[in-house]
Amino acid sequence: MKILVAVKPTFDIGQLKFEKDGTPMLDACPVSLGEADRCALEEAMRIKERLGATVAAATVGSSEAHYKAIRDSYAMGADEGYLVKADDPWKLDALSVASAIARVAAATGPYDLVLTGSGAGDTHASVIGPMIAGILGIPLIAGVDRLEVRGPGVVAGTCKLEDGSYTYEAKTPAVVTVTSEANAPRIPNLRAILRSKGMPIREMSAGELGIDLRRLEPLSVRKYEIKRKRIIYKAEDQKGAAEASAKLLAALRSEGVLS
Repeated sequence: MKILVAVKPTFDIGQLKFEKDGTPMLDACPVSLGEADRCALEEAMRIKERLGATVAAATVGSSEAHYKAIRDSYAMGADEGYLVKADDPWKLDALSVASAIARVAAATGPYDLVLTGSGAGDTHASVIGPMIAGILGIPLIAGVDRLEVRGPGVVAGTCKLEDGSYTYEAKTPAVVTVTSEANAPRIPNLRAILRSKGMPIREMSAGELGIDLRRLEPLSVRKYEIKRKRIIYKAEDQKGAAEASAKLLAALRSEGVLS
């Protein structure tokens, strides 16, 4: 069994800071392998341990963070690593990224499974997996919380939704997107990390894959702000407290917060 895992370094939005005008300070924000992508890698490793699969990791970009994403994948247990070179990877449109991963799959496969995180923690677009499946013309199971190989050529994914859990079955080859709740990704030991530094990363170009990488130029990126009314109802005694409470309740009803 062969598995390809698409990975992407993402900004740690929990540590993201902003300028006074609301512009994000991206240069000062830590970048690391996305949590959902780690879960996708962990699923691949568990299948490898049970069934003896070969696991490859692929990413699109030329920054140090992208090379590290492949190194981190090696440290978790991946056998092969592919990097599609691209400048300004943060500006690539989703279809270009999906096309690159699909071409890597076609060029280095065939693969039984293509796994990826259900969505990146910084963009939350959740479209790469479905696009890859569409380009390759193979089945998709999206938002999987539990993945199971049921037999030769058959996988099943369980998705937990608001009204219950749904299990979908698909014939391989297939694309599966994995949520960050699917598992607890392993933490590589020092030996695995040192070993990953000496493993080869096969670099590919867009021209080699026969694709055109398109970029989007953001017009504006600003911190989202909730403008508060900052109305204060003061009360100096019991009578004032009752009046202030009545005014507060009236204001909440006028805003539709209370009926």
